[in-house]
Amino acid sequence: MDSQQQPATQANKGSFMGRFGRRSVILISAIVIVLVVIATLTSQVISWNEADERLVHQSAFTGNLTVIDQAGPYLKAFGTTSAYKKVISINFTGDSTATASAIVPLIPIRFLDTTTGGARGVSRFRLPGNVPAGESGTLRGLLKIHEEFGSQETLISNLLMRATTENVKASARMMSVEQHYSGGNGQLSQDFSDQLTNGIFVTEQIISTGERDKTDDLNNLSKQQRVTINIRKDAEGNALRNAPILGAYGITVVDASIIDIDYESKVNARLEAQKQAAADEALARQNLKKAEQQARTEVALGEQAIAKQRAESEKLKIKEQIDAERVKANAIISAQQRVAVKAELAKEQAEILKQQRLEALGMDVLAEARQRAKSAALDPKYVFDETLKAEVKIQTALFKSLGNSRLVPEIMIGGGQGEQANGSEFMRLLAADAALNLQKRLEKK
Repeated sequence: MDSQQQPATQANKGSFMGRFGRRSVILISAIVIVLVVIATLTSQVISWNEADERLVHQSAFTGNLTVIDQAGPYLKAFGTTSAYKKVISINFTGDSTATASAIVPLIPIRFLDTTTGGARGVSRFRLPGNVPAGESGTLRGLLKIHEEFGSQETLISNLLMRATTENVKASARMMSVEQHYSGGNGQLSQDFSDQLTNGIFVTEQIISTGERDKTDDLNNLSKQQRVTINIRKDAEGNALRNAPILGAYGITVVDASIIDIDYESKVNARLEAQKQAAADEALARQNLKKAEQQARTEVALGEQAIAKQRAESEKLKIKEQIDAERVKANAIISAQQRVAVKAELAKEQAEILKQQRLEALGMDVLAEARQRAKSAALDPKYVFDETLKAEVKIQTALFKSLGNSRLVPEIMIGGGQGEQANGSEFMRLLAADAALNLQKRLEKK
């Protein structure tokens, strides 16, 4: 009995759990389906635009094209959209890890002298936004680009990459590899940016010497020939250009530059040879300059030695001249001294002669005086005059003596020596008396 009740109970429980599980699965599946439908409908009605993109939206009901510039959500309304970067960059550096709208390998180029290589660089383009249609209803701006190319990938491959390649090649054809290697990379990059923006130059080739062969291939040019590129100009002197292919779509060039060129192997070998030749030439020039400097140094040293020897010679010459002048001056001074001595001697001799003449004259005068005296000695008058002069002198002396004598005698009485004093006084009186007598005689005479 118990065994029959247990299977029945288990069957009831299994059927309940089965009914509950099926219902849950159905419910969950329905909810998921509803959410998916809602999300799908929402994504078709509302979408999102990035800040660096512009969207071309085509209405699902009218087919009209509109440009969405604003970043953020927008009403899609089941329409279709095509995304275009506002600025599209093309990187042709060969770096696969670079970040750009398009990464392409190096662009093959050919220089003016037929040398080949690969150009590395970057070009960036700004796409136009929403531009109103023209009067005829033709689309312009981004709508025109979308109408002709349909997507950004097609725009890059069929327009932007083609414009970049053509301008890189056109710029490389305007110079030789030697010109580029000698510092022409800046000019090459400038020509590339200029022609990409304003159009490729209309050029013509000019062969300076020699003649070209029958074929037009530049590889057949003779080594004696030199080809240059001349930019053609109009009557006003402006450079002639081809119409820029980007200008018709309103695309502007933000930046365009050629970073470097990878030359072909033979060019590298030739450039290495030229570099070595230039280094050898520079070394030879440096050695020549050094030799010239050494020569100038030797010349300068020789000139310095000559100048020193000349200075020594001049010094000796000047010294000899000074010594000669000194000897000459000493000789002149000695001669002048001798002349002065002779003059003094002559003067002294003249004085001596004069003195001798005076002495002789005095002797004559003395002899004459003596002769005259002898003659006059016999003359009484002369004798009397001489006697008179003598007595005058005597009387004068007597008068002076009388002036110093006492005319009144002093007689002292007493004393042992009084007699001697009185005697001297008496003798003075006698002398005075004799003088007075002599005076009287003279007065009488």
